[in-house]
Parts: sequence; structure tokens; C-alpha cells
Amino acid sequence: MKGIILSLLRLLSLLHLKARGVDCGNSLICNGFPYIRRKGSGIISLGPNVTLNASRWGNWLGTPGGTVLSVEDGAMLVLKASSGISSSHLIANVGIEIGEGSLIGAGCLICDSDMHEVPLGSDKAVAKAPIIIGKNVFVGARSIILKGVAIGDGSVIGAGSVVSKSIPAGSLAAGNPAKVIRQLG
Repeated sequence: MKGIILSLLRLLSLLHLKARGVDCGNSLICNGFPYIRRKGSGIISLGPNVTLNASRWGNWLGTPGGTVLSVEDGAMLVLKASSGISSSHLIANVGIEIGEGSLIGAGCLICDSDMHEVPLGSDKAVAKAPIIIGKNVFVGARSIILKGVAIGDGSVIGAGSVVSKSIPAGSLAAGNPAKVIRQLG
């Protein structure tokens, strides 16, 4: 009975995504109902075998309904094959790309803009720059990835890190601001 209920909930989640204009690849697993915000020509593309945990039963570190996928007009948010996120906020004003096999831990914030002018109330334009997370990257729970960052293939970002500068491939990085601690493997 539990399996039937889980299958029904996943089917309803998939229909929820498609009804909001999300491009869904084959074998998508969606646990719960993520909040989808898509403006104008913004694109959300989820590749094959992507996993979205948007519920407490999908990942105990997350919060119910805690997954947000948001794109502005003209922006792209792409999760490539076999990647996954848990109860995280991905906010694309320009573009965010999550590479194949990469995993984003619970409670992360990945945002490609400052969201407002700096300093607040000034006439300056809002700073924006795309984010690219390579293949087989692991981003630990409660981390923040800021605009313009590229994280190289095979890197690990420690839990609670604030990544404000690009991280080379094969690195273990952690802290606020995140710094490379050592090369992996």
C-alpha cells in the first residue's frame, strides 16, 4: 500500500511540474511538490534520472515544500542527467547549470544575482552572473553559491559554506568564504 501511495504522489508531482512548464526528462523522481516560479521565456529543464526532494519524507534534513525553482524572463535553470537537489532554492536571473551526477544538499541557496542593488536604494544595476556547477560535484547542506561562480568537476563543497569565488575541479572547499582545503584523489 505504501508503494502505491508513493507512486501516486510521484505521478502527481510530475504532473505539477509539467503543468508549470517544466521540461522533464525520463525517469524523473520528484518527492513532494516544489514551488515553481517561471516568468516569460524562462526555461527550467530537468534531465533524465534527476531527483528532486521537496518534502520531509524525501530527505529529513529538508523542510516541507522547501524546494524552489525560479527563473526570470530569458533565464535558464538546467539540472543535467542524474543530478539531484533536496529542499534547496535555485533562483536564476541569468542562468544556473547543475552538471551530470551532481548533488545539492538540503537547504542550499544557489542564486545568480544579488537580487537587489548594492547598496540598497542606489541607482546601480542589480549584479548578475551565471553559475555553473560541473559534473559529479557534491554541495553540502545549507551551503550558499553566489553569482558568477563555477565549481569544477568532481569537487566537494563542505556543509554551510558560502562560495563566492570559483572552485577548481577535484577540490575540497569549505568555509565562509569557501576556500580550497585540498585537492581530492
